[in-house]
Amino acid sequence: MLHKITYPWLEDKCICILLTLSMFSVLKIKIAGFPLYSLLLLTITSVWLFLKILYAGRCGEKFPAIRYLTDTIAISVILYAIISVIVKLFSASEEGWIDFSWNAEMIALAVICLLISADVPFKTFYLDLMLYCGLLMAGLYLLCSLTDGLRSSVMEVLLSDTAQISSYFLLVGMIAVYAYCACRDRMRSIFYMMVSAISFFVLFLNQNAISLWLMGIFFLMIPAVLRPTAVLVKRSMQLFFVYLFMLSNMSLLTEYTQIIRAEISYSLEYSVYMDLLIAAGGAAFFYYWDRIPDGVDLNRLVLKKMQKGYRFTATMFLVIFVAIVIDGGWAALSEGMSYDVVRFLTVPLAETVGHSKSGILQCFQAIGVLPGVLLLVSMVLFMGRLRRNYAPDRPAVNILILISVVFMIQLLFWNPGIQNIVCYFYLLLTACFWQKE
Repeated sequence: MLHKITYPWLEDKCICILLTLSMFSVLKIKIAGFPLYSLLLLTITSVWLFLKILYAGRCGEKFPAIRYLTDTIAISVILYAIISVIVKLFSASEEGWIDFSWNAEMIALAVICLLISADVPFKTFYLDLMLYCGLLMAGLYLLCSLTDGLRSSVMEVLLSDTAQISSYFLLVGMIAVYAYCACRDRMRSIFYMMVSAISFFVLFLNQNAISLWLMGIFFLMIPAVLRPTAVLVKRSMQLFFVYLFMLSNMSLLTEYTQIIRAEISYSLEYSVYMDLLIAAGGAAFFYYWDRIPDGVDLNRLVLKKMQKGYRFTATMFLVIFVAIVIDGGWAALSEGMSYDVVRFLTVPLAETVGHSKSGILQCFQAIGVLPGVLLLVSMVLFMGRLRRNYAPDRPAVNILILISVVFMIQLLFWNPGIQNIVCYFYLLLTACFWQKE
């Protein structure tokens, strides 16, 4: 039976194509010097915009209608990008080639902002779609990471950009963790757990300390942000212990086997410290968990006191994270076991931060001052929208808010890449403007 073609149906297809294209566009392909992904991104958003204008005209609606300050920023970005194209054309240099890729990307992102703020289409299937795509890309990445795996110049580019790989699989991991915590079907739960474990493993192979910290803080924030039912806490902690257990055993895999490429290494001494921290954390968690009476329905039991503990722990780790980022002199600590544990937690993160370049700074350098200022203003406006849209009884919106916050934190350390930005940006806009659940 043929489906009746309507605007909501076409809009759904545009979103699916956009997300699928973004999840698979980790490799940089150019046609006549122009990035293929930027061209396809502009084409898809233009088709979506045309359909929206056509639908709004038939229904007597006004589009685009400026409802929020973010809409004003989006229109300003479109005008700036178009004016920049005109200026480039009239002041063309003798080189014979002008780069319009960032103009296309800015226009596409601004159009997405206008479309989502006017009508927020969201389905949980979009999250599953990103997981399916992420699972395929994880398989490709793992094949490239094996000692006798795939080798080519294109694959080397995929392996070398640790920031974009970290951002990509952080997104996959966060979605998979939430899906596992929210799912009640056994077979789907197994699938989500498998995707979570694979995304964790890829993050460990990528060896970006910032992404490892952000993933750990994400685990601590889940019971603090969502309604802390006993089932949610139980499932999130199951995956958290899987995450820590895999991390603590990476040294055995890299040092005593020849499966993984020789460039990847983990310290056996640090693995021992990680095991001690896991044991201490597990003892504290199970002490509180054993206080739950037998026979209680875990789906209905809300652990308010445990939520306060999670909020305190997450806040403490955020403060430690900021302290490490601000002051990078942790390697100069005195000798001793306790100092070694501190160095184990701080030095890799401080070194990674020292070698990274903020995505915001790269925006100022590559595009200009005005786009950089517009980016900062947009982030402030989006954070205000996220705060107003948060409510304890809206789990889907709240997890999108948490993912969006992690995305904006990433911009302080690296450029996630336009393909990752599109996926994160869609979830960010949904979290900002989704009023019904």
